Amino acid sequence: MKSGLSTYAGLVAAAALAFTLAGCNPSSTSSDEPASAATDAPGSTEQAERRNREDIIAEYEAALAEARETSGNGEPALWTLSDEDTTIYLFGTVHILRPDLDWRTPEFDAAFDSADTLVLEVDMESEAGQQAVMRDFVQRGLYGDGRTLSGQLSDEDLSVLETALEPLGLPIAALDPMEPWMVAVTLSVSHLQAEGFDPESGVEQVLIADAKDDGKNFAFLETAAVQADIFDTLPEDVQKTFLYETALTLDESTLMLDQVVDEWADGDVEGLGTLVANPDTGGGEGIYDALFIKRNSNWVPQIEAMLDETGTFFVAVGAGHLAGPDSVVTMLRDKGYEVEGP
Repeated sequence: MKSGLSTYAGLVAAAALAFTLAGCNPSSTSSDEPASAATDAPGSTEQAERRNREDIIAEYEAALAEARETSGNGEPALWTLSDEDTTIYLFGTVHILRPDLDWRTPEFDAAFDSADTLVLEVDMESEAGQQAVMRDFVQRGLYGDGRTLSGQLSDEDLSVLETALEPLGLPIAALDPMEPWMVAVTLSVSHLQAEGFDPESGVEQVLIADAKDDGKNFAFLETAAVQADIFDTLPEDVQKTFLYETALTLDESTLMLDQVVDEWADGDVEGLGTLVANPDTGGGEGIYDALFIKRNSNWVPQIEAMLDETGTFFVAVGAGHLAGPDSVVTMLRDKGYEVEGP
């Protein structure tokens, strides 16, 4: 994998995609259970029930059918929150895209060009920020205690993983130092890049380059360590199920991401919420709470504080955070703010 910006974008995009589309079974162990509760180590006879490939795809297709019952206005959604001397734009991003996708619109460009400050989830702009990504995100995905992936997985999991790795030319040995969640992410990144997706074409990378050219200021809502901890603190059995289901449906993930991007590009916020930002498709309530509710709740006060300053802020965060019943937009509206947009 690449380093710096590309590593971060690829890791986060693939992790979110894997949890959303082939992630942990909502009926399996939730993320607030201790790691000692894991039951799927080699030799265990009490492994939590897992979905098979057909069940995973059927559940996704049902969600997709529901998402397609709604539509947007044909362009990525944009929201506005303002007072007498402050304007805040909220825009949902996709961290990894196909290079030929034309998603910018005149409305988007006008809003972005007017902004003094670009606000991102984490620092992907500075050298120190990129180093923190490598340190806090990537290194958390390594065992570091003498264990190996192949020594922790069951024979069934190893067989499914080996089958998924064959088209990518990746040997198990190359992944042995990694924890299951990091292997799932690495697998997804490698497959998506092989199928034409590019982290450098993700929305954040485009905006960072333009913001630097324009001399804009940068601000960030959280650290890479916060994001990495969401995955690194998952119980071992949840991580293994995450990896198992990711590998089992890897050949479907490109089509699935294309379909999610279609919903985003159409501005179908309701449909995007159905596919991405709800407990059923977000990995179960424990993971959904950690990925969305907790982080959205932490971001809202920071966005409110921007109203105490003078100027224009362009807040660009993963599109799932601005869709669904627990979105940043919903939380702001519930607090009485008038947020213009879908």
